[in-house]
Amino acid sequence: MSPGRHRVTDFAHGAALAARSNVSASDVGNALGARLGGLAITAGFGHTSPLYVGAGIAPTSWVVMVVAARQAAEHDGSDT
Repeated sequence: MSPGRHRVTDFAHGAALAARSNVSASDVGNALGARLGGLAITAGFGHTSPLYVGAGIAPTSWVVMVVAARQAAEHDGSDT
């Protein structure tokens, strides 16, 4: 089990739906990355353009991760 899926399952107290949703989100991310890379090639930017698309997606996903971690930390702090 990946660390991300393990964290989601722990956060949801073992709920299987949370783990399945996490896998589904990963699948959507893979499909979206492939689609955006394909659109870049189709637009005529060349066969190396998906590298630049991925380089743009990576910081975006990092920002989403930081926001989610902060929200989780706020949620954990409010339970005590």
